[in-house]
Amino acid sequence: MTPSKEYFEDFRIQELESCAAIYDNFVVDACKFQGSISIPIETTSTVLNLVSRTNGKETIVSSRNVHYLHPIELKVSLVDGYPEQNPPLLELHWPDLSDKEDDICRDLLQIWQDYKDQVVFSMLDHIFHSLENYIPNSINVTELDEYLALVDNDRKCLQAKFDCTTFTCEICQSDLKGAHCTRLEDCQHVFCNECLRDYFASHITEGSIDKVHCPNFECTKKYIKTKEEVLKLETWMMNNENEKVSDIVKTLLIPPIPPTVLESLLSKDLVERYSTLFKNAQYELIGRLLPNRLVKCPRIGCEESIFREELNERLVVCAKCRYAFCNDCRMSYHARFKPCKKTAENAPYGGIPVEDLETYNSLPQGSNERKILNAKFGMKRILKAVEEFEMDQLFESLIKQGGDIRKCPSCEAVIEKTEGCNRMKCSECLTCFCFHCGSQIENHYGHFTDPTSPCYKLLFFGMPGTED
Repeated sequence: MTPSKEYFEDFRIQELESCAAIYDNFVVDACKFQGSISIPIETTSTVLNLVSRTNGKETIVSSRNVHYLHPIELKVSLVDGYPEQNPPLLELHWPDLSDKEDDICRDLLQIWQDYKDQVVFSMLDHIFHSLENYIPNSINVTELDEYLALVDNDRKCLQAKFDCTTFTCEICQSDLKGAHCTRLEDCQHVFCNECLRDYFASHITEGSIDKVHCPNFECTKKYIKTKEEVLKLETWMMNNENEKVSDIVKTLLIPPIPPTVLESLLSKDLVERYSTLFKNAQYELIGRLLPNRLVKCPRIGCEESIFREELNERLVVCAKCRYAFCNDCRMSYHARFKPCKKTAENAPYGGIPVEDLETYNSLPQGSNERKILNAKFGMKRILKAVEEFEMDQLFESLIKQGGDIRKCPSCEAVIEKTEGCNRMKCSECLTCFCFHCGSQIENHYGHFTDPTSPCYKLLFFGMPGTED
């Protein structure tokens, strides 16, 4: 049945149609004397928190600022007797802040109570201009799905606004809608997709990984300055050196341009090439600055670079293949009490150069030079190496002074002679050697009876009572 002319001339229909003319998304159902609208929620100072509740105590698990919430859905029904006798019937739904629904409805109905006149427009106007009064400074949610839904809605709304806004590309100076541009999150600089695509692709193809960052002049200067600071070992120093070094390494391994941005602009092959080159370049940098902290996985076919946060821990676990191995011998990890043979790169004084060991103790306690060496090699490691070095130096000095001490020429065990002749046998490896010259000899006295030997007739040289 088609409504009569008088029906459409009803003042309620006219009021709803007037609101539809003012608000584009206000939808009128004339047959039911109803109007509905979805009211977008934009905020500038709301923090979204994901919280966990344990024994009545709340702990913030994750937190971020949000600019948009899910819209308020409002339906207004103009019942018989409206507006003199009866208020409009309101159905309001706000999924993000359901506890505010009753407050908003009460305030809207108060508008009718004050005027008892046509108030639909006044109600809509109140919501649009008073939303900030209902939005709290922070929103706490306990369900991860709810938190992720709010984050996703915020991102979509921000992207929709960006797509409809006109920007000037900082490279080609063209004016384009955001839908054809990319805004870099950290610095908020905007470039057209075509310029960014050409800029990144050319540098990745050439292998110029250090140039894959925001092309803005000020950002480039900042990037270069930060890189120069990282190359100074002073940057890596702090009281809690392990924590500081770990933080810097994590920062170094985060690409200046997020992978999602590169994936939206470049081919898969170029993105993979960049990822590989960037990772290799950063590990090479870390390896030059902190040689004892970086180790390659010994598992065949893996060779992943691993950063050692604790230098005094022999156990290393590869993050890629999960292989657990001993840093000393590079074999599968074994119990702490089981001895192992260190690899060549770790053998002499833990790989610390002798010149650093020679100067370490002469440096003032707390000096920058000493802190640099602590950051580079690890304080416990370098102290142990200095002690070993000084013991070796003392031992060499005793040998040069002609004392009763020698190193076994085979296993380097320290041998002290208290009595007897110069033909010695190492108690550790059973190697025979001459205590007078220190060379390895056969298991007989030929070294002392051969006229061509440098120790001819010196079998008993140095023994008490044989001075003559």
